[in-house]
Amino acid sequence: MEESVILQTRLGRLKGLVQQSVLTGKPYYSFRGIPYGKPPLGELRFKAPQPFGSWEGTRDALKDGNASKQPVLATETQVLADGDEDCLYLNVYFNQLPEKGRSKKPVLVSIHGGGFLLGSGNSKTNGPDFLLYEDIIVVTFNYRCGAFGFLSLESDDVPGNAGLKDQTLALKWVRDNIDSFGGDPKNVTIFGISAGGASVAYNLISPLSRGLFHKAIIQSGFALNPWAVQHDPKSRAIKLAKVLGCEASEDPDFIVRFLQSVPADEIVGATQKMAAEKEYTRNYTLVFMPCVEISGSDPFLSDTPEALMQRGEFAQVPVILGCTVKEGSVAAFFDGVSDRAFKSFNDNPEWLVSPLLGLKHGSVEEKEATKIIWDFYLKGKHISWNNANDYLLCQSDVRFNIGMEQTRTMLLEKSSAPVYTYLFTNHTRCICQLFKTVFAENASKVINSESCHGADLQFLYLFRDDRLETPELTHTEKEAIKKHVKAWASFASTGNPNYEELGVTWKKDSKENPCFMEIGESWKARSGHILPDRTNFWMGLASKYHKTWWVSE
Repeated sequence: MEESVILQTRLGRLKGLVQQSVLTGKPYYSFRGIPYGKPPLGELRFKAPQPFGSWEGTRDALKDGNASKQPVLATETQVLADGDEDCLYLNVYFNQLPEKGRSKKPVLVSIHGGGFLLGSGNSKTNGPDFLLYEDIIVVTFNYRCGAFGFLSLESDDVPGNAGLKDQTLALKWVRDNIDSFGGDPKNVTIFGISAGGASVAYNLISPLSRGLFHKAIIQSGFALNPWAVQHDPKSRAIKLAKVLGCEASEDPDFIVRFLQSVPADEIVGATQKMAAEKEYTRNYTLVFMPCVEISGSDPFLSDTPEALMQRGEFAQVPVILGCTVKEGSVAAFFDGVSDRAFKSFNDNPEWLVSPLLGLKHGSVEEKEATKIIWDFYLKGKHISWNNANDYLLCQSDVRFNIGMEQTRTMLLEKSSAPVYTYLFTNHTRCICQLFKTVFAENASKVINSESCHGADLQFLYLFRDDRLETPELTHTEKEAIKKHVKAWASFASTGNPNYEELGVTWKKDSKENPCFMEIGESWKARSGHILPDRTNFWMGLASKYHKTWWVSE
């Protein structure tokens, strides 16, 4: 029987559990399912969150809170939707019960990924066992995804970004309450992978989150990635209403009342119907993401991420940022690696032109750039299973790495705080093994030694998936996990990822002397840009089309 523990917090008493670390075998304390926002139901659907406040008596914090309402993808079951709209819950984990006189510990706040559509911060996929190798406080939380978090009618009533405002509310909760758990509210680091990384980048540029964190780690996802921004959100909201049967009016007030009356599962189903349409294939079938708020009194995002970054309107805090070799592999989870997707891109070859080049659709320049890109990555051939890996490397750059380089460049130009860059190449614990079930005989054409999107996930989180075997950790795996966690914890503590036993010096990146850490099975300090051939190719294209966002050497 699991041992429980009671903790007095500012909001009331909590009953948590003593659990045992898979990594070290040592005990740690777990308080899960703590509400930070009121259930966003009924008239609160699509709206900015409201603080939950306190509770009477002792509240159980023994199990994860609900994940957000979301579709069930890549499964053999007939269940189409999972989770719950009542999802504004967080988890807090730590190694020692707080005591008077003991110094407050650094806090690492994890923001989960999933394309702003899926995922959760729950213990099954974001378990704290690895991170608690170091003496820190770990916080994970759930926020609204899909239409529930990112529908916008561009009105004062529903301006958009409710899911990002959930994140800000969770960070306010940490600021106001984490000292009850032994954490230092003045030493908070936010980090995340994929849409979690893009969320970190969004919080970096939002005035609503300013001062709520003091360091940021952006992994494999950036606000400047094309899949992370929703354009023309009002038309998508109106279309969602029409798919659900609302033909009577396009008036925003009428539509929001209609959409608030529809069962949540039907909204998920209608979103997935929209996602199957060709226009969404380009962006990994994602429909509802963050958007610029053109109305409302307190916007999370008042301008495009690019414009805000160029103006230097972001938190001046130390940043780690990086990517894997083959980020484009994530497309496999969103039907982006399939005969249907290949046909869509072959029929619309300009889809491989990065929007960040700013070329007008149908222009001579766009056609010219299309040919240059297809020749570079695909030798001018149509996409098929035979060159699927080359296609994924192109997708990696178009959908991820260009936005990362742009983010890096603007940070180095406009921030007074240090920037540390990395390329993650260790492919020994990657969740791409899930592709074997998705692709069957074509799996070997997609999986190789190149590190996939999410390859770093299982070096930070205890991740369990019923479709993956979870053998006991080997000594080599444990040592690699400890090394990675120690660097992240050192950064969370001091703003510098270096520590005595790292064995190599991770230098600050700079415009004059670009450098990065290659995080592979061993760690190697490298000079220059990551993935230089591909990076230099896009630098050349940016220069050709007079884009000023990239530093030319």
